[in-house]
Order: sequence, then C-alpha cells, then structure tokens
Amino acid sequence: MFQRFKTQRFNLICLGLMLAVAMLGYVNHVPRIYWLYIALFGILVCMLASVFHYWRFLKMSEAPISSIASAAQGYVELYGQARTEKPLKTPYHGIPCVWFRAWVFSNQQGNHQSHQLLDNRLLDYQESRSPFVLEDESGQCVVNPDGAEVIYYEARTWRKNNHRYVEEYLPAHQSIYVIGVLDTRKDMLDSAKLNKEVSAHLKALKQQPSRLLNLYDHDLNGEIDLHEWELARQDAIRQVQSTHAMQAHTAGFELAKPAGQQLFLISAKSPLQLRKNHLQWLGVFISLLTFFVAAYMKLA
Repeated sequence: MFQRFKTQRFNLICLGLMLAVAMLGYVNHVPRIYWLYIALFGILVCMLASVFHYWRFLKMSEAPISSIASAAQGYVELYGQARTEKPLKTPYHGIPCVWFRAWVFSNQQGNHQSHQLLDNRLLDYQESRSPFVLEDESGQCVVNPDGAEVIYYEARTWRKNNHRYVEEYLPAHQSIYVIGVLDTRKDMLDSAKLNKEVSAHLKALKQQPSRLLNLYDHDLNGEIDLHEWELARQDAIRQVQSTHAMQAHTAGFELAKPAGQQLFLISAKSPLQLRKNHLQWLGVFISLLTFFVAAYMKLA
C-alpha cells in the first residue's frame, strides 16, 4: 500500500487532515471535551504517518551504502556529485541543473482589491528525463531519473503577465543521494576489438624505444627479440583487458528504477538527513500521545 505514495504527498495529506479537523473544531467552538477526540484523531494520523516513514526507513536500510567503484549490481544507494555531460537548464529561468520540472498556470485575478483567481488553468508542464552523471572519489555512473521520486529539490515561483511560473530543480555540481538498481552496461570486448587495442598499445610502445628496452630487453643486448616481443604483447593484452574491465565497472554503470516495489529516490539531502526526517513523525506521535494522556488524566 505505502509504495503508492510519495513522501511529500503523504506528508501533505496527513498535515491537511490534522489541520482541517483542528480548524473545524476551532471555528465551531466545540466544547473542551471534544478536543480530546480531535487530539486522538491527530494521534491516529501521526501513527499512520510514523508507520509509513518507518517503512521507508526500513526500505532505505535494504540498500547497502557503496562507493561507485565497489558497488555490486543490484539495489544500492550512492552519494556523490551530480553533473551533466550536456548543459541542462530550467526552461524559464535558465538555472543550470541536472533535473527539473516546471509548470505554467494562467492566474487572472478579479480586480486590484480582490486576490480571488478567476482563472487557474495549467498551460504547460515540462519534466526533464535526460540522464545525468553521479561522481564520487572512486568513479562515476549514469543516473536515469525516469520514474524516480525526486525530493528535497530547490524551487522557484514567480508571476508575470497574469501567469504563474513554478520551477523545481536539482542544481548542477551539488551532492546528490540516489537509491535504485545499478546495472552494468558492458561493451563486449571481442577478439577484433582486443587485437585493435593491443596493436595501438604496442604501436605507442614502439614510439618509446628506451622505455621498450627498459621493460623487455631481458638479455641486455640492446634489441627486442621475438621472445621479448611476445612478452610485451602478452602484457599489452592484460593491460587492455584490465582497463576495459575497470571502465565497465565504473563509467559503464547505470542506476535506474527498480522493477519491483523497492524505492527509487533522488535527493539533495544526504542519507543520514533522510533517515532523521523519517523518524521525525515518530517524535510528533509521541508528543501528541503524551499530551493526550496528560489531558485525559486531568479531566478524569
């Protein structure tokens, strides 16, 4: 059930319910005893929110914290700096970012004295789906944001010519936390490609004769014989294979949406901050429960 809800939407629903019931009680001047029932309703909502956030806390704990270079394929969480290979900017303000979504609303007001909106139509919506690069000290991977829950972004809202513009975005060159499925996009190193790269490596080595002699002239006769050249070729093969394996293990990674019910999050807050936020509702629940018990004991 909980996987259908995103964090911010669920929080807004819970806060809206609590505020709506409290406002109804205040406007209707309900007797003091009824405020206990209002508090009890708030406690139940907080309990539901606490269960939701604890569920998400456990889901985050399922993913091992990894550096990009040491990450295994599968469900992982990564933390690094986000950037784009190609410049990406928000559509209306042109702010450099790695991801954005933007709305344009028609906001025509009734008159200068009234703030009532006569028109609040959605005129345009845009959301970027371009992959971006996540980089830490060990390496980098590609993040495909399609289908991700993006939270703790920056936002700007402004009005111009009876239009309201809203932009939400993740700034470029900022630390980003992601959790999702890491898959390796490996380019197969076939024999033709291997031979081509080995030949290029040996050609570059031939252009450095002193280095070639230092490495492979084992009999110190100032020449490279067939046996020594074969040693150089075998070393070149091993080096090409090792380089290709390292590239496949770092730059060949793509983090994307899991196929099942696991979380797919992109956040400008660190995993530690997110975990603290998930536990805040538990504190609100305990506070309201303490207030309710104290008030009930006082009235009893």
